[in-house]
Amino acid sequence: MLSSDFEILNGMHWSIGAFDFDIPFIGDTEKATYIFNQNLVDITWNCLRTLEQNPSTLPQTRTILNGKSVEGLDVNDLLQVKNYGDGAKELVRLLRAGEFRVDIESACALHRYVGYKDALEWGALRNLNTGIHDVEYVPPSFESLPMLAKNGFEFLNSEVKDPKERAIAVFLFMARTQFFFDANKRTASLMMNGCLMLNGYWPIMVLNQESVEFHQKLGQFYETGNADDMMSFFAESVKKLYIQNAQSHSSSR
Repeated sequence: MLSSDFEILNGMHWSIGAFDFDIPFIGDTEKATYIFNQNLVDITWNCLRTLEQNPSTLPQTRTILNGKSVEGLDVNDLLQVKNYGDGAKELVRLLRAGEFRVDIESACALHRYVGYKDALEWGALRNLNTGIHDVEYVPPSFESLPMLAKNGFEFLNSEVKDPKERAIAVFLFMARTQFFFDANKRTASLMMNGCLMLNGYWPIMVLNQESVEFHQKLGQFYETGNADDMMSFFAESVKKLYIQNAQSHSSSR
């Protein structure tokens, strides 16, 4: 990347084209969304456990996504699960209707569900400055967000040729920029999978057992803007994910 590109992506940079993301290609958005729906419980559970340390169990997550309440779970934790499921349904609707784009408008449309009653505002860019727990890095001022969104997504769509790499970059760009008051990583994870499914690739998730390494490398990325380690992490993570997935299908036969 050129030094002039750093400002476009809020200081994020990496070795474009240097990573191999072994994500299965199905070649059809409709089929990809079917796979996403079939695995939505696992995707939601792993996402919320990894990104938010949400204590919901896998059975509780399934129950909540089926529209039922559960006992023994804080109302805010329950809301996170429900909201993510609602955001996932909206993502599928947008994709199947041909309305999903890798842009800030689609991100806001998803955040309207994912951040509902959880963020200070939902479905709109934050209008105050913010910080991130446990890191010294300070996200950009709220005044700069519209231009960052416009230029950043344009760069990702035009300059990152591999849709798989673009999807990971979208997640990292959104997470570090903190476009919203809350639910940034959750919304970014749906945008990541939206980018993959739009281009005919299977959805992905960070497995719960990789949470410690994920947060360690994510924190380093926040501080430096260098995304190479996170790109390497995702490249290795998806290999484990689909090896595990293949083994699971094999043992169930």
